[in-house]
Amino acid sequence: MSVFLEDLLDQTRDAVLAGDIASLARLAPQVEAVVNGLPQLDAKTAEGLREKAKRNVKLIKAASRGVRAAQARMVEITSGPTLTTYDALGRKKAIAPLSQLAARRF
Repeated sequence: MSVFLEDLLDQTRDAVLAGDIASLARLAPQVEAVVNGLPQLDAKTAEGLREKAKRNVKLIKAASRGVRAAQARMVEITSGPTLTTYDALGRKKAIAPLSQLAARRF
């Protein structure tokens, strides 16, 4: 059974790297079911599975950060043109968008 769990963890890794959300949705309940029915394992097998699970957690967290960054960027893009400047300390500051009337005058 641990070989099956190892295979599921590898499939999860592949799905995260490929951005295959449908596969992730299918794999999650399978992994949970196998983990809940897992018998006592020897230390070496348990550590191998733990490492694969940790790897997957890191990948999923990174993918989640990427999705949030893309969402924030889309909001930024769709909110219209703004002038962005930086102060002496390097902090980003957005200046209000130019009105359409000001753009027409030029």
